[in-house]
Amino acid sequence: MQAEMSKPIKLLRLPQVLEKIPYRRSRFLDLVRQGRLPAPRKLPGGRASAWVESEIDDAIERIVNGEVA
Repeated sequence: MQAEMSKPIKLLRLPQVLEKIPYRRSRFLDLVRQGRLPAPRKLPGGRASAWVESEIDDAIERIVNGEVA
């Protein structure tokens, strides 16, 4: 049996997310607060947060399909 090769989890900080998602910072964060886009994950040891890249990629697909306005 061959072990599944999983893609490593990559975390993106807000500037990296905004390069991928075609919204202004305030609009993006409003959609996150409304639960229409994925929320960030708190990073250990501080106040920093980051988004999981695969969740952002899924959100981009939903935007393209017209599911997020």
